[in-house]
Amino acid sequence: MLRRRIGRRQGPIHLGELVIDPVTRSVRVDGREVRLANKEFVLLTALASEPHRVFTKDELLRDVWGFRSQGRTRTLDSHASRLRRKLDPEGARYVFNCWGVGYRLLDG
Repeated sequence: MLRRRIGRRQGPIHLGELVIDPVTRSVRVDGREVRLANKEFVLLTALASEPHRVFTKDELLRDVWGFRSQGRTRTLDSHASRLRRKLDPEGARYVFNCWGVGYRLLDG
């Protein structure tokens, strides 16, 4: 229980111009507030936990949606696409698709 309590006190995550506050469930990009659906927020925080790491689709489907196997779902792809557009309308920053593997948050 103590570990859960400490995790809740975690402060905002700063990744360049992207600020994610898990406590208030708020996201800002370049000072602009970004409104996210629940699963989009959970997906973003999962990716932000290790921003340069590539998370496999199976990992994200298991950790964010609780799926046991990927199957033929496009749930992750559609949520990642919406998240990408909300964070950056031009879609050039933040959420990157690593073809055939999964997603990562930051380039490089």
